[in-house]
Amino acid sequence: MKDLFNKVSEKVSETKGSVMDAVEKGISLDALSEKFSGMTDAAREKSAAFTNDLISLSPIIEEIGFKTNGITINMGLPPDVTFHFEKFKDIDTVRKDEILAQHKDKLMLTTIVKALLSADSFQNKLKLGSFHFNTIDLCIGLTPGVSVQLVPKKIEALPATI
Repeated sequence: MKDLFNKVSEKVSETKGSVMDAVEKGISLDALSEKFSGMTDAAREKSAAFTNDLISLSPIIEEIGFKTNGITINMGLPPDVTFHFEKFKDIDTVRKDEILAQHKDKLMLTTIVKALLSADSFQNKLKLGSFHFNTIDLCIGLTPGVSVQLVPKKIEALPATI
Protein backbone atom coordinates (compact mmCIF):
# COMPACT_ATOMS: atom_id res chain seq x y z
CA MET A 1 0.00 0.00 0.00
CA LYS A 2 2.94 2.30 0.73
CA ASP A 3 4.15 1.78 -2.85
CA LEU A 4 0.74 2.78 -4.16
CA PHE A 5 0.77 6.00 -2.13
CA ASN A 6 4.34 6.76 -3.29
CA LYS A 7 3.40 6.22 -6.94
CA VAL A 8 0.27 8.32 -6.51
CA SER A 9 2.32 11.07 -4.84
CA GLU A 10 4.72 11.09 -7.79
CA LYS A 11 1.80 11.32 -10.21
CA VAL A 12 0.26 14.14 -8.16
CA SER A 13 3.55 16.06 -8.33
CA GLU A 14 3.78 15.49 -12.08
CA THR A 15 0.15 16.53 -12.54
CA LYS A 16 0.63 19.62 -10.40
CA GLY A 17 3.53 20.62 -12.65
CA SER A 18 1.39 20.00 -15.71
CA VAL A 19 -1.46 22.07 -14.31
CA MET A 20 0.91 24.95 -13.53
CA ASP A 21 2.39 24.73 -17.05
CA ALA A 22 -1.12 24.67 -18.51
CA VAL A 23 -2.15 27.71 -16.50
CA GLU A 24 0.95 29.60 -17.59
CA LYS A 25 0.65 28.63 -21.27
CA GLY A 26 -3.11 28.55 -21.55
CA ILE A 27 -5.04 25.52 -20.42
CA SER A 28 -4.74 22.48 -22.70
CA LEU A 29 -7.30 19.92 -21.65
CA ASP A 30 -5.73 17.29 -23.88
CA ALA A 31 -2.36 17.60 -22.10
CA LEU A 32 -4.06 17.53 -18.71
CA SER A 33 -6.13 14.49 -19.71
CA GLU A 34 -2.98 12.61 -20.73
CA LYS A 35 -1.48 13.09 -17.26
CA PHE A 36 -4.63 11.90 -15.48
CA SER A 37 -4.97 8.85 -17.72
CA GLY A 38 -1.25 8.11 -17.44
CA MET A 39 -1.73 6.04 -14.30
CA THR A 40 -0.17 2.65 -15.04
CA ASP A 41 -2.27 -0.48 -15.21
CA ALA A 42 -0.44 -1.82 -12.13
CA ALA A 43 -1.31 1.33 -10.14
CA ARG A 44 -4.92 1.09 -11.33
CA GLU A 45 -5.08 -2.57 -10.26
CA LYS A 46 -3.62 -1.78 -6.82
CA SER A 47 -6.05 1.11 -6.42
CA ALA A 48 -9.00 -1.12 -7.38
CA ALA A 49 -7.86 -3.88 -4.99
CA PHE A 50 -7.50 -1.36 -2.16
CA THR A 51 -10.96 0.05 -2.90
CA ASN A 52 -12.48 -3.47 -2.97
CA ASP A 53 -10.86 -4.22 0.39
CA LEU A 54 -12.42 -1.08 1.85
CA ILE A 55 -15.85 -1.86 0.42
CA SER A 56 -15.71 -5.37 1.90
CA LEU A 57 -15.48 -3.80 5.39
CA SER A 58 -19.01 -2.33 5.22
CA PRO A 59 -20.85 -5.39 6.64
CA ILE A 60 -18.41 -5.59 9.56
CA ILE A 61 -18.74 -1.88 10.29
CA GLU A 62 -22.52 -2.35 10.28
CA GLU A 63 -22.13 -4.90 13.10
CA ILE A 64 -20.52 -2.08 15.10
CA GLY A 65 -23.58 0.13 14.60
CA PHE A 66 -22.81 2.23 11.51
CA LYS A 67 -24.72 1.61 8.28
CA THR A 68 -23.03 2.53 5.00
CA ASN A 69 -25.45 4.84 3.15
CA GLY A 70 -23.19 5.22 0.15
CA ILE A 71 -19.65 5.11 -1.16
CA THR A 72 -18.08 7.76 -3.37
CA ILE A 73 -15.02 6.74 -5.35
CA ASN A 74 -12.86 9.54 -6.70
CA MET A 75 -10.68 8.18 -9.49
CA GLY A 76 -8.58 11.32 -9.76
CA LEU A 77 -5.03 11.94 -8.69
CA PRO A 78 -4.87 11.13 -5.89
CA PRO A 79 -7.67 8.55 -5.80
CA ASP A 80 -9.79 8.33 -2.67
CA VAL A 81 -12.83 6.54 -1.31
CA THR A 82 -15.43 8.30 0.83
CA PHE A 83 -17.86 6.27 2.92
CA HIS A 84 -21.12 7.89 4.02
CA PHE A 85 -22.15 6.35 7.36
CA GLU A 86 -25.24 6.67 9.51
CA LYS A 87 -25.19 5.51 13.11
CA PHE A 88 -28.20 3.30 13.74
CA LYS A 89 -27.38 1.57 17.03
CA ASP A 90 -25.07 1.65 20.01
CA ILE A 91 -23.05 -1.40 20.97
CA ASP A 92 -21.04 -1.90 24.11
CA THR A 93 -17.25 -1.81 24.18
CA VAL A 94 -16.94 -5.55 24.86
CA ARG A 95 -18.93 -6.46 21.72
CA LYS A 96 -17.01 -3.91 19.63
CA ASP A 97 -13.71 -5.39 20.81
CA GLU A 98 -14.96 -8.92 20.01
CA ILE A 99 -15.86 -7.88 16.45
CA LEU A 100 -12.50 -6.16 15.93
CA ALA A 101 -10.66 -9.22 17.32
CA GLN A 102 -12.53 -11.52 14.91
CA HIS A 103 -11.34 -9.38 12.00
CA LYS A 104 -7.85 -8.43 13.21
CA ASP A 105 -6.44 -9.35 9.78
CA LYS A 106 -8.28 -6.37 8.24
CA LEU A 107 -5.78 -3.58 8.80
CA MET A 108 -8.02 -0.62 7.94
CA LEU A 109 -10.99 -1.78 10.03
CA THR A 110 -9.67 -0.59 13.39
CA THR A 111 -8.68 2.77 11.92
CA ILE A 112 -12.11 3.28 10.37
CA VAL A 113 -13.96 2.22 13.53
CA LYS A 114 -11.83 4.54 15.71
CA ALA A 115 -12.57 7.43 13.33
CA LEU A 116 -16.32 6.70 13.43
CA LEU A 117 -16.39 6.42 17.22
CA SER A 118 -14.37 9.63 17.55
CA ALA A 119 -16.76 11.51 15.23
CA ASP A 120 -19.74 10.08 17.12
CA SER A 121 -18.24 11.19 20.44
CA PHE A 122 -17.63 14.66 18.98
CA GLN A 123 -21.22 15.06 17.78
CA ASN A 124 -22.50 13.97 21.20
CA LYS A 125 -20.77 17.05 22.67
CA LEU A 126 -22.47 19.48 20.28
CA LYS A 127 -25.48 21.54 21.26
CA LEU A 128 -27.52 20.84 18.16
CA GLY A 129 -30.48 23.19 18.70
CA SER A 130 -32.73 22.90 15.66
CA PHE A 131 -30.36 20.44 13.97
CA HIS A 132 -29.83 16.72 14.29
CA PHE A 133 -26.90 14.51 13.52
CA ASN A 134 -27.23 12.87 10.10
CA THR A 135 -24.08 11.26 8.67
CA ILE A 136 -20.37 10.78 9.11
CA ASP A 137 -18.35 10.97 5.91
CA LEU A 138 -15.02 9.19 6.10
CA CYS A 139 -12.57 9.88 3.29
CA ILE A 140 -9.71 7.42 2.87
CA GLY A 141 -6.97 8.51 0.53
CA LEU A 142 -3.74 10.45 0.41
CA THR A 143 -5.32 13.10 2.63
CA PRO A 144 -7.79 11.23 4.88
CA GLY A 145 -10.54 13.08 6.67
CA VAL A 146 -13.78 12.82 8.59
CA SER A 147 -16.73 15.18 8.34
CA VAL A 148 -19.95 15.21 10.32
CA GLN A 149 -23.19 16.36 8.70
CA LEU A 150 -25.90 18.10 10.69
CA VAL A 151 -29.27 18.76 9.09
CA PRO A 152 -32.30 20.75 10.26
CA LYS A 153 -34.85 18.83 12.28
CA LYS A 154 -38.15 18.38 10.49
CA ILE A 155 -40.86 20.52 12.02
CA GLU A 156 -44.15 18.71 12.52
CA ALA A 157 -46.88 20.22 10.42
CA LEU A 158 -49.44 22.16 12.45
CA PRO A 159 -53.08 21.20 11.95
CA ALA A 160 -54.85 23.48 9.51
CA THR A 161 -57.28 25.96 11.05
CA ILE A 162 -60.35 27.37 9.38
